[in-house]
Amino acid sequence: MTDLLKLDWDNVEDMIKSVLEDKIRVYDYFNYFIIDSEHILVKIYEEDKEIFTVKMELRIGKLEVVEVS
Repeated sequence: MTDLLKLDWDNVEDMIKSVLEDKIRVYDYFNYFIIDSEHILVKIYEEDKEIFTVKMELRIGKLEVVEVS
């Protein structure tokens, strides 16, 4: 089982980008916080304004969106 806390930071960022590219059309940048081995919180920004907060869960080696606010 993959553990977010043990992954290389570049791999985590690539996984986040992959999800975002499938789900959102335009954004400038994102910041993220790894909650535990399976959950991550991603803040998505456009022009220095937060537009979404997305909670993702690691399932079978892939991040999946579980909540958007």
